[in-house]
Amino acid sequence: MTRQKFILIISTAFIISVLHFIISPYRLVSYDYNQKLGQISEKNIIAPFEFKIYKSDETIISEQEAAAAKVRSVYKVSENLKYNAQKNLDFILINNESENMRDKLSKSGYNLSPETIEYLSIENNRLEIYNYLTEILTKIFNIGIFPENFSYREIQIARGNKIRNYHLSRLYSLEEAKEKLIENEKSDEKRKALQELGNIILIENIIIDNEITKLEKQKAKEKVSLTMGKVLRNEKIVSKNQKITATELLKLNSLLRTQKEQGASKTDKDLIISSFGIFLFSLFLLLVFYYVLQLFFSQNFLSFPRLIVVAGCFLISIILTIFVNNVFKVPSLLIPFSFSVLLIALIFNSHIGIIFNFFNLIFISLFLNWSFINPAILSLSALGGIIAIKQMKKKQEYYPITFYLIISFIILNTVISLIVFNSLSNYFSQLLFGILSCVLSIIGLILITPLVERKLNMATKQILLELLDFDNPLMKKMSVATPGTYHHSLIVGNLAESAAESIGADYLLARVGSYYHDIGKIENPQFFIENNPDSSELHDKMLANESAILIRNHIANGIALAKKNKLPKPVIDIIQQHHGKSQIRYFYNKARETNLEIDKEQFYYSGPKPQTKEAAIVMIADIVESTTKSLDDFSEKKMVKVLEDTIFRLITEGQLDETPITFKELNTISTQMLPIIMGIYRKRLEYPET
Repeated sequence: MTRQKFILIISTAFIISVLHFIISPYRLVSYDYNQKLGQISEKNIIAPFEFKIYKSDETIISEQEAAAAKVRSVYKVSENLKYNAQKNLDFILINNESENMRDKLSKSGYNLSPETIEYLSIENNRLEIYNYLTEILTKIFNIGIFPENFSYREIQIARGNKIRNYHLSRLYSLEEAKEKLIENEKSDEKRKALQELGNIILIENIIIDNEITKLEKQKAKEKVSLTMGKVLRNEKIVSKNQKITATELLKLNSLLRTQKEQGASKTDKDLIISSFGIFLFSLFLLLVFYYVLQLFFSQNFLSFPRLIVVAGCFLISIILTIFVNNVFKVPSLLIPFSFSVLLIALIFNSHIGIIFNFFNLIFISLFLNWSFINPAILSLSALGGIIAIKQMKKKQEYYPITFYLIISFIILNTVISLIVFNSLSNYFSQLLFGILSCVLSIIGLILITPLVERKLNMATKQILLELLDFDNPLMKKMSVATPGTYHHSLIVGNLAESAAESIGADYLLARVGSYYHDIGKIENPQFFIENNPDSSELHDKMLANESAILIRNHIANGIALAKKNKLPKPVIDIIQQHHGKSQIRYFYNKARETNLEIDKEQFYYSGPKPQTKEAAIVMIADIVESTTKSLDDFSEKKMVKVLEDTIFRLITEGQLDETPITFKELNTISTQMLPIIMGIYRKRLEYPET
């Protein structure tokens, strides 16, 4: 890490700590009232802010017990008692034979008169009464038989999830239920049998529901207010030289309790110490973020301008949080959280955007006094936007980002609301704020992204996609002025993109770098054989060193043209590095053959050697394409030899020494390029004429 970068990280951490010092939640005036009942107050005590007066614990407990005592018991219609009644009926009328019915019933405690037993011993009578009682008992028990000792005119019965009041006239008493059994029966024998069976089977099945009653009593306790009025700001609580009364002591205790709930107040010295802790914490997070980039990503992402963008995005997120939470005092779901996350994903890549998202969540939560729920919802929603960016094909496609972002938020907000039992009004309120946050993030993205891209000359995905457009002025100029070079560049682009993707390099940058690596040839296209088959005649009229200098200058001309057209620096680096410090061998040998006095520097490219995987891949693809198209034999064996010889020569000459690329990756590149180059140069079959 350079000194410049370290200063930037320290400065960012310092600014974060200063912001936290300014809006610290502990920034309250300290009050200390240590008063006792009956004590003489030594000063007037004035309320510093409005607060509620909390009741004493004893008062609250007493009021809660009184409220619970007023709750009437809740009853339920017992299904178990209904089942037992039916079971008894089955035992008496179904499971007994007429011959020994009397003995079995007597042993079981069912005492029926001889007349009734005789009547029931007839199977038709028994079945008729059984069917009748089964039907009528079901109706009676479903309505319910209330307890005999019930003293109110109405009774609360829980049915399903609702508690309803029933007037007793809508239910049965035990005597009314018995009368119901025989009200339509005229036969004396049958009436007598029904009466005796009713005395045995009928039972009060409306019983107290202890669980729901307990719950209702608890609800009544919870409804008891913990406060009794409030004290207004600047209202006198205690007068000087007066005794502290119970009411005044209650107010003082309420003031201390409110102060404690708002957060322990601290002095400036305490706040400075706290802010120093924030500084160290922020410094730690920023350093971890930097070294994560260093470990897992290209050095291009660690340039000073890009680190300025990272630091700026963290600070913008924090400042927006302060405005939303502390200045406007609206719900934190309105914070445009996704703006900085998506900006990083666009300027760097989606993977770094995801990592930034995590660190940004920590910073935002810190400034929300460690409240994680709302920023976590926004953070997870931002992942939807990052997915959309990964799929973007054109710079203007902000609609998919907006769609993915809003849909992700709606899903997450719905899920969280279901989990925490949110009311419908709260759900729609949060939905509104969250959607506004997404919209504000996209608006900011549309306005700021182009400025950052152009100002820092970055090879973002959008800019690279623009440069791939064949209607780009530079591409059109190259296709007209240097058609051979143009065609060569397209093939190199295919090879480089496929190879870069196979080893996890930036395949988009590799393709763009390939398209523009030879744009310097626009200056003197006739001296390059791919544009002019007779270029050798032009070079024959020149000295070998002059030809070498002219060939070598296509690098410098390309860099100048790239800067003039404001190509991103990584693309310019590929233009500069794609020949490394290799020798212009043909003209060097020509100079030696003609006994020309040689200055070796004139026959070597000035470099530097490839510094990135993308530049190395373009170098390999450039040589392979140029070598292959001059062959007569396009067999797979020959193509494999070209690839192996190219890579071996570059390694031997040390052209790949400064590139962070492994032998395994070079082997993968060779394997990946082979089918593409075979497909391009494989001769077509000659079909017989019709």
